[in-house]
Amino acid sequence: MTPLRYVPELHYEQVRAWMQARGDEMPPDLLPPTGFFVPGKAACFMYRTDSSMVLVEGLVAAPGLEREERSQALDAVILACCEEAKRLGYKLAMAYTELDSVVKRVERMGWTHAGSNNHLIVLPL
Repeated sequence: MTPLRYVPELHYEQVRAWMQARGDEMPPDLLPPTGFFVPGKAACFMYRTDSSMVLVEGLVAAPGLEREERSQALDAVILACCEEAKRLGYKLAMAYTELDSVVKRVERMGWTHAGSNNHLIVLPL
C-alpha cells in the first residue's frame, strides 16, 4: 500500500469527514501541507519545526474499515511521514496521543514511549 502526498484541494473533505466521524474537527488551515493519504482509508500529517524535531500528528482512518485494512493503511501513512522527515534531515519524530492502540502501533515501528503524564495544552492566538 503506497500512500499519496496529501493535496488539500483533493483530500481535505475526506479527511474532515473521517475526523468528524470521530468527534474531531480540524479546519483546513490547521493541517500542514505535508501529509500522506491512502484514498478511502487513512491520513497522517507532518508538522515541520525550525529545529531537528518534527511532529507526526493528525492520524486518522476511515470509519468502517476492516481491522487489517485499517492497520495496513495507518502503518503506511505513519511510515511515509517518518521517511519524509528523515529525507528532510529531521532527527527526531514526536507525537501525542491518548490512544494506547497508537502507542502500541508506533512502538512496533521503533518509537519509544517517552512519558505517561503528558498534557496537551493550546492557546488560541
